[in-house]
Amino acid sequence: MFTLGWQVFRERLGEVVDPARIRRAVWLAVAVAVLVLVALIALQLAFRWAGAGPVHAWVTIGLLSVAAGAVAFSCCPTDRLPAPMNTINGRQVRTDWQLSVRWSVQPYLGRTARPIAPDDRAAVLNDVPLLQRGLIRRLSRWGVLLVGLALLGAAALTAGGTPPYAFLWTFIYVWTVPDLVVRLGRAERARLAALAADVPVPGSPRVERRREPNGSKVRLPDE
Repeated sequence: MFTLGWQVFRERLGEVVDPARIRRAVWLAVAVAVLVLVALIALQLAFRWAGAGPVHAWVTIGLLSVAAGAVAFSCCPTDRLPAPMNTINGRQVRTDWQLSVRWSVQPYLGRTARPIAPDDRAAVLNDVPLLQRGLIRRLSRWGVLLVGLALLGAAALTAGGTPPYAFLWTFIYVWTVPDLVVRLGRAERARLAALAADVPVPGSPRVERRREPNGSKVRLPDE
């Protein structure tokens, strides 16, 4: 699922982000990284804050510079602007920000593949592309931010003087990035299965999926 999700991310990234905004964000990230690098080198020459060893100091400074650039990139808007027709009461809305689907689609996004019921085919083909756009949007920005925070934690650990457990949270959050890619792959698996599923026949009875009761299971005499 990770390989399939990564393939979908690369193929559809251009549909979610604006290339001009990406270039602007990259230039800003590079500028911030260079400025931070110069400032940290000056501070190192003056105060030796990153340690006395040249290799140790350069690793810390390099990690901090790249992390600052990654955080700066994630702060820049990179999404494509919504179409003018996507409005409610004159206010633009973004349907591709959603990360949830309707109840009937959720079972098809689990770890195990399930055949698509004909009655759910239209719902899957409608909800899954919007879910994929939301996941790609989050990966394109928040994924970079989480990697930047992990690099900040690695730089702090390299510099020393701080307990390691104080920065473990930066590495825990970065593990959500592969999970987003896996979710993207499962969504694509469901979409392909829906394309191959049979179209529901008009007039055929709809099969209702049984839900687990959430309330009391005790029945009254007249039920």
